[in-house]
Parts: sequence; structure tokens; C-alpha cells
Amino acid sequence: MGDWKLPLSAACMCGRVKMRITVAPIISMACHCTGCQKLTSGAYSLSLMIPAAGFEIEGATEIGGLHRAESVHHFCARCKNWLYTSGIADGQFINFRPTMLADASWFVPLIESYVSEKLPGVQTGAKHSFERFPDPSQYPALMAEFAQEGAQPA
Repeated sequence: MGDWKLPLSAACMCGRVKMRITVAPIISMACHCTGCQKLTSGAYSLSLMIPAAGFEIEGATEIGGLHRAESVHHFCARCKNWLYTSGIADGQFINFRPTMLADASWFVPLIESYVSEKLPGVQTGAKHSFERFPDPSQYPALMAEFAQEGAQPA
């Protein structure tokens, strides 16, 4: 693994916001928290964590959803798609919604968080499950595993 075919192209539903990922993501996730359920109107949210320096965006976005300084949710100003969350690790990373990719058919989360709030019967295919978020000390090993074994475009 590790041979990402970059850049990855993405757009919101209406196409007015275009995005490019120019560096390899560092982990893939599914979050089952009730906040993500409400933001997606689904059972969970999907994320690719990306170094902020490797993310390009063109088009108007707005801030929505409840947010804190460490998790600011960005939406398309027109179609209201949830595109990404900034502020992760003091702004070093963004959590990008992989369903915005031109081709997301390869995406499988390595980890799932907040399984304590998971809806009954929901399956994500994630290899690792956490009651809440992983402990910060666990991320280096999870990121190394993702770099070696994580799903990526063919």
C-alpha cells in the first residue's frame, strides 16, 4: 500500500465547490456519534483525515452544525453538503467526507468511533471499534496500519 494516485478530485452535489486532495490521507474513519448522525441524516459519518496543507478547495462554503474551535463543519453554501471539518489537532488536519470524491467506491473505514451511540444493526466494515474516540496514544499505530493496509483507490 502507500502508492496513492494523487490528486483525488471531489465536488459537492451541485458542483459549485470543488476539492482536491494532494497528499495521502493518514486514516479512514466512521463516526457513530449522535451529532454525526444528525449532520448526515444517516447512521454515521465517514472521514478521511488529511494534512490540511494537502487539501485545496474552490468555491463558497459556510460554517454549519454545532461546532467548537477544534471541529468546524464546512458545508457548500448552495446545496448544503457537509464537505469537511477543520480545526483538527490545532488546524493541522481536516476530516474530509469521502462521499464527495469523484469515485468513493474503494472507501472502507479502518476505525469506527462512538460505537456506544451506534444504531442497531449498522455495520461499517471497520477493523477497529472504539466506544468513544481512540486514545491519542493509539493514533500513531492506527495511522501506521492505515499506511500499510488501509483501503485506497485502485
